[in-house]
Amino acid sequence: MDLFQLFNQNMDFSLFKKSPQGQEQMSTLGAYNLWNGLRARYISKETYQLYRNFVHDRDFDLLLDQHIEHFQEQIKVMENLAEKFKMQVPSKPPQSIKISAHLDVITDKLIFRRVFSDLISELYLLSHALTTTPTHDKLRSHFIDFIEVHLKDYQNLYKYGKTKGWTDISPSFKTHKPIEKEELSASEAGHIWELLNIRYDQLQITRFFLGFVHDGDFKQILKRGVSTLNKQIKKLVKQAEKYEVQLPEQPPASQQSNIDPEILEDKFAFRIIFKGLQDAINMHLKAVVETIRNDKLRDFFFNLYKNEVKFYDRLVKYGNMKGWTYIIPMYRRG
Repeated sequence: MDLFQLFNQNMDFSLFKKSPQGQEQMSTLGAYNLWNGLRARYISKETYQLYRNFVHDRDFDLLLDQHIEHFQEQIKVMENLAEKFKMQVPSKPPQSIKISAHLDVITDKLIFRRVFSDLISELYLLSHALTTTPTHDKLRSHFIDFIEVHLKDYQNLYKYGKTKGWTDISPSFKTHKPIEKEELSASEAGHIWELLNIRYDQLQITRFFLGFVHDGDFKQILKRGVSTLNKQIKKLVKQAEKYEVQLPEQPPASQQSNIDPEILEDKFAFRIIFKGLQDAINMHLKAVVETIRNDKLRDFFFNLYKNEVKFYDRLVKYGNMKGWTYIIPMYRRG
């Protein structure tokens, strides 16, 4: 089985870098991301426990309880990893926080807004952890799962707040077409346009590198990337036309270059594409978070995000196997 087949099947090329003694090792960035992720989840759990003392709405309370269950599951995973690598961990919060006082000034709407804001901040923290943990497949896999659960919790919370009238109404995207209901916000229209532009740029640079890469498996991966980008471009164009969002210019149909192929290394091409995928992941998350009016469009962006992460994860594993990813200093156990 060649490397391209392994790439398609998303098989692990390696799980953790090992020391000469055969012990699994953690990079400095991975160690910090693990510590910081655990700290954030401790804070979230403690904050939720405090707020639930003042919640009036029963359904809202059950929704927050579900979030706490997810936090606790993730805390357990990260604590076990930290113990395995003998890492220092943050102090744990109290097991529970009980307050008997009833304060009407702390409304459910206020609690919703604070929790909603915190979820967004933590989402970007987890995204940073995902894109800066390239050398440890298992840890990165956990961060991918954490984000997906986090996004679903975010969406459920937002939809609930929307039904209760606790959310803000963002500016609408206006067209000359008479409509009964404004289906798109200004930010949502902007994200359709932005994500289409990203794919045009990705398509152009991937085609460019296809003319220079030497590794046969890497060339097949880039061809797969071109095919995926073309399919996603068609879907985004369809969304743009549906909502009358202005379409950006397309990249050239073909590209010619007089550069000597020997000048460009495969490792350099990999790292440029790798960095582009890291940036794109964060932009897709932003599109999901800022799509607050059109639920179907938010689901569409969510699926684009998941596809982006899937390709990124496979490319990381391939790059690790080839030795093309950056060598990050290892975390030394205490």
